[in-house]
Formats: sequence, C-alpha cells, structure tokens
Amino acid sequence: MRLRSEVLDVAESPLVQIATAAERMAGALKLCYGESDLPTPDFVRRAGEAAIRAGHTCYTHTAGCPELREAIAAKVFDLHGVTYRASEVMSTVGASTAIFLAIRACVGPGDNALVISPAYAIFVNDVILAGGEPRAVPLVRDGRRFRLDIDRLHAAIDAQTRLIIVNSPSNPTGWTMTIEEQRAVGELADRHDLTILADEVYERIVFDASIASSFARVVHDKERLIVVNSFSKTYNMTGWRLGWAQASERLIRLMYTAAEFITSNPAAMVQQAGIVALRDGEPYVAALRAQYARRRAQVLDALSAIPGVSLPEPDGAFYAFPRIAGLEDSAALTADLLHRTGVALAPGIAFGASGEGSVRLCFAASEAVLADALARLRDYFGERSTMAAASGD
Repeated sequence: MRLRSEVLDVAESPLVQIATAAERMAGALKLCYGESDLPTPDFVRRAGEAAIRAGHTCYTHTAGCPELREAIAAKVFDLHGVTYRASEVMSTVGASTAIFLAIRACVGPGDNALVISPAYAIFVNDVILAGGEPRAVPLVRDGRRFRLDIDRLHAAIDAQTRLIIVNSPSNPTGWTMTIEEQRAVGELADRHDLTILADEVYERIVFDASIASSFARVVHDKERLIVVNSFSKTYNMTGWRLGWAQASERLIRLMYTAAEFITSNPAAMVQQAGIVALRDGEPYVAALRAQYARRRAQVLDALSAIPGVSLPEPDGAFYAFPRIAGLEDSAALTADLLHRTGVALAPGIAFGASGEGSVRLCFAASEAVLADALARLRDYFGERSTMAAASGD
C-alpha cells in the first residue's frame, strides 16, 4: 500500500509524547497542556443546555448560523473598531480547522510558507499536509522579550512564498507583536503579494496595554489577511471546539466550501453557546485575565530565582518559555523531569528547532498547583546544577 509523503512527513509531536506519559502517571502535575484547569463558566454551559432544549440540534450553514457570524463581526468591531460583514466571517470546528482551511486555500505543492517560530506545530504540519514547504523564521531574544527580525523574514521570501504565518500572542513564548512589527509584516506582504495568516487565539490574554492588538487594525486589505480566533482560551471552551476565521468574502467562501467536505458546520448548540459567550462574557474575560496575571507573576518570580534558568517575560498568552543553560535535548530533559518529580512540561523542540534549549510551562493551572510544581522545579534544577558543577560541565 502506498501512502502519501505529505502524511508520512508529519511526525508525532514530542508534546504529545510527554502528555501521554503524564497521563499514565498518577498525580502528575500536567503543565504541558495548553489549557486552563478551570471549567467552562456556568453562563456558557447553561446557554448550551438551553440551546439543546430549544431544538438547536440540526445542521446549520457550513460557515455557521447567521446570528453567530453577526455576533463575531460585532465583537471584532467592539474590540478593534474594524468592520467585517457576516459574509466575511465563518465559524469553524475549533481554530485548528480554520488554520487548516486557510493554509490549504493558499499553499500547494511547490509553494512555501514562512512560520514565525518557535510556534505550535500545527502550522508546519498543515503546510506539509498541503504539499508545501514550511520555512521557520526564528524570533530574536532581545533582553527581556523576543522580537521579530524583519530582515530575516524578508530574506526568507522567494518567488514561491505564498503565506506568512504569525501567532501573536505566541504559543509558546508569550511574545506579542508591536504595532511596528505588524506594519512591517504588512508592508512585506504588500510588496511581495503575500497573504498573512494571523492566529490571534490568545488576543484577550495580554498583560501590557501598550502592545499591539489585532492585525486587522493594521492590514485593511481583507484579501491580504486571514485572522483566526477561538472561543477556547478566552472563555475556557477548549472541549466545545468552536473557532472562527475572518477575511475577504471571497476567501471565506473558498474556505467554507472546502469545510463542507471535511467537518461541515460546528455543532448547532455550541454555536448558540458561543453567541452568549460573546454577548455576556466581558466580566468573565476581565476576571480570567486578572487571574492569569497573578499566576504569571508567581511563575516569573519563582523561575527567575533558579540558577541557570533565563526567562523572557511573556507579554501575552499563559505560557512561560524559559531557556535552560546547557540544554541540548529538551525532550530528554522533560522526560527525566516527569520521571523524577511528576511535573510535566512541554519540550521546546516540540515548537521547532528554534525552541530547543527551552521548555514550556503553562501557568493556567491553579496557584496551589503552580506553587507545588515550582518548588519541585527549583529542587530539580538545583540538583541538576550541582551535578553539572561536580562533573565540570
């Protein structure tokens, strides 16, 4: 039996491997996952239950019911002052589907896409599945934050480049683009006739009011920009699988035409719950962001005190991405860490070659869980440092 090379080239992520091992260990502190340990809020759950009772159990339009698409467009305007029509929005089965559809619409065999890295492996693998070549463009460590090297990004572009993929706020680094970086990427896209795929699923989880917001504020040509977003992180709805894409009407129609034969529409009752989340969720979002800010401070204080650990401050999302002095095999280190301490972190290599030497810690867990995990990390890295000093490394 012959299998397609595009599928064979997609390898199991080291993130999945460490998560699988953690699931088998009783009592493991699983800070490797990219989700909160809080449940979906009651007002959203009640909305889902009410939608079922009201009979929202049938198909909708592939792009979602009109009311949800209108609610998403209204929220985008409220947050960013940018106007999208409902026909320029589609709801999807999670942001993952929106990312796949966007890449598949823009990239094919012989094409390449630039992926600002480190980044969640979905981007690289979706480009591979489309038959294209992913080209990682690493961020630069600049003091206490990361920054985008525009010259490096420009140098990666050639005649076969079709797409620039950027996730801001970033998983795993917490890097959040400045408006100057957004403008520079927008200018490159204009100059080279490229499309920008902006993954903004963490846009509501930011800790510095001076940093940039949606790319849609900067790039006004909707043929040039596809924004992907999700209900998962903002409203703790990871298991509900509801996301969206916003772009030109032409691109959205192309994407939902393809979605009809892949996933069809998101579940009808979930769409109704999404409408309520958008309508009534602002107090919840503000409270959630305040919780994450406290947990971020807790993690920054603890990790910064560990010798050999260097931590850029995350501007957004709920991840810390510390670099470990002398680390050359993050997969081996996270496996050893789990075995010895019961703490599961994601290896940096899971986010591309530029992530090697670092590990990702999700601070969306409770403060008590974080305190326990951070104490174990302090002891583990202290012992590791002592052993390295004794061996002369």
